Amino acid sequence: MIGDSLHLDKALMQMNISLPVSRRSLLDYSENGDLFFSTRDGARCEISKGEIDYLDGICTEIERMRLKLPILISTDCSGDITSWKVEGRTETAVIARVLGKNVLTEDHLRFYNPDLKRLRSLLPTCTVVTFLP
Repeated sequence: MIGDSLHLDKALMQMNISLPVSRRSLLDYSENGDLFFSTRDGARCEISKGEIDYLDGICTEIERMRLKLPILISTDCSGDITSWKVEGRTETAVIARVLGKNVLTEDHLRFYNPDLKRLRSLLPTCTVVTFLP
């Protein structure tokens, strides 16, 4: 029904209100020290210096320039069961390294709830969960 679709879209917009307005590179965070980002609802979210240092330690110089923070984790409904994903070549490579996963597709990494829990415990301020229809 059309009404149901509109309600779903509105609910997803409300759930995604904490998405960042813009994202900066890991290198920018490392060099400039302004460790925060702003969200759509106007909130200011701090990013941990320890997480920046951790990512700096596992990324190549090119990845430091290309990795945008916070990393967006979204729902992935394409398989038999609902899972989570990160998209983008750099994001895929870095998160696969963090989780110890093999990369099957260079611009897409799919993972499940235990991996999400581990990732969010390692990088709670450098990751944001988004919900897609």
